[in-house]
Amino acid sequence: KRWCEKHKPDDVLLGVFIGGCTGGVAQSFLMSPVELIKVNQQVIGRSFSSATSIVTSGLFSRQIAWRGLGATLLRDGLPHGVWFASYQYSKDYLSQIDGTYPGKSSAFIPLFSGAFAAFTAWAVGYPFDVIKTRIQAAKEFNESKSVAQATREILSESNGRPFAALYRGFWLKIAKAVPASAVNFYVYESVVESLRVIGD
Repeated sequence: KRWCEKHKPDDVLLGVFIGGCTGGVAQSFLMSPVELIKVNQQVIGRSFSSATSIVTSGLFSRQIAWRGLGATLLRDGLPHGVWFASYQYSKDYLSQIDGTYPGKSSAFIPLFSGAFAAFTAWAVGYPFDVIKTRIQAAKEFNESKSVAQATREILSESNGRPFAALYRGFWLKIAKAVPASAVNFYVYESVVESLRVIGD
């Protein structure tokens, strides 16, 4: 973002989007095994120690610790770019309406922008979360499905309602993600502003 602000001010949103995508892809390699442990506890009913032991013992096996990584990359890569770019877009737009300038926004702006960003990001990424969970929820660790196979399986069970199948549980996710994102960005902006004041 800062590089774009200095060298290509018209491409700030693109810079934010690329930065968000890069961060999302990077975190996928950490979150995929963690998500696999969580799904094994919640869906299959394994204990934490059992699920953790299986995943850690298979760190070098694509079928074990990294099962669902492809879907996790799709869930966290592009949607994270959308998340940060949506926040920046909403913040800039509301700041112009509010008559303020960056760094001096009212509390409403980061709260609303954070909420808006979470909604748009999960609207893009939620189907991949459903697909990831289906892949990781297989009871046998040697049962490996691709993203395409899991998607076909979900759609075959949709009774002609693919949207409902891929967005099952979406509003519960939004109920959690929207307020969390709003608070996170508000706290971030508050801390940045406080440090700016101290620096001045």
